[in-house]
Amino acid sequence: MSCSSDDDLKGYVPPSSIIRIVQNDLVFDAEGSSASVVVEADGGISATTDADWCVASVSGRLVTVTAQPNTFFEGRTAILTITAGEARRQLPVQQKGMVLDMPMVTTGHYSPIEGDVFTLTITHSIEMAVSSPQDWIHPVMEGNTLRVTVDSNVGGHIRRGLVACRCGDFADTLRIAQFDMQSDIVGSYYMMGYYGGNGGAPSATRFDIVMRNDSLLMHWPQEQYADAYPPLSIDRTSCTLFIPSGFVLHSDSRNTVTGYFYDTKGSIASAAGTGVTATLTYNSSTGYNSAALQMANWPGHELSGFILRNTSVVSTTLLQLASPVLIRVGPVGTTIDN
Repeated sequence: MSCSSDDDLKGYVPPSSIIRIVQNDLVFDAEGSSASVVVEADGGISATTDADWCVASVSGRLVTVTAQPNTFFEGRTAILTITAGEARRQLPVQQKGMVLDMPMVTTGHYSPIEGDVFTLTITHSIEMAVSSPQDWIHPVMEGNTLRVTVDSNVGGHIRRGLVACRCGDFADTLRIAQFDMQSDIVGSYYMMGYYGGNGGAPSATRFDIVMRNDSLLMHWPQEQYADAYPPLSIDRTSCTLFIPSGFVLHSDSRNTVTGYFYDTKGSIASAAGTGVTATLTYNSSTGYNSAALQMANWPGHELSGFILRNTSVVSTTLLQLASPVLIRVGPVGTTIDN
């Protein structure tokens, strides 16, 4: 017969208190759900977790862990502790990070005047909420597909809207512009400003925007420029025109006439890619489409005027542009008296 000391019994757990895990699957996707652990043990069991994003409940020999949606890109881990009498088991709980690909930061949509339906893929692993503050834009999520219906524009003027998308703590917007190229963009324009600042006399020059082969071109009404059609461009997703600086209005063997924009210090915007932008908006009080003119791709420079530079004679300032604006006054060839 042998005897055991107290030291020999340290760490000993009676067989009746041993916990055996029969089934364990505690890896969650980001959207959250519930999973169960099947436990074998004598006597009652209890269970707790060390994180507030997951909770444990017990029913008989079944421990259920419920994970909330993970609204962050990083995965996360918690510990589930199961206790039966003096015995204790700890199990890891894992949840994957959120998956989200919302391409709207660099994406907009142009809708023709008659309206349209378009789709955009947005990969997401938790619930995506979409809405629009405009009653003519109707977004719905269908799995990973955003489907947007844009109503026809019965008013017939430029309008803008957006689709707001939210997934967890992350949000983005999809810009939508709706207009007609022929009735809203092609037409007669005035660049307008003031000589010597806002208190000076009005200053204006007129030109037309025409469309050929789906490309926008400028045409100046002066007879000597009748054959010139310098190009300009439009961002249809925002209805923003870009007029480049340095476009040629006339060229022959003796001289070349070039149109340039210049800043408040008199510096000419001659680098490639410089010019002005105009985001057109319908003004219901005047009935015109108009926009403030802004210097583009020339950081730190403020637009001040437009000049024609002739290689054979002294350059002439065609327009001084204090508070410069661009106004569409009607179809091609339309003029205004004042």
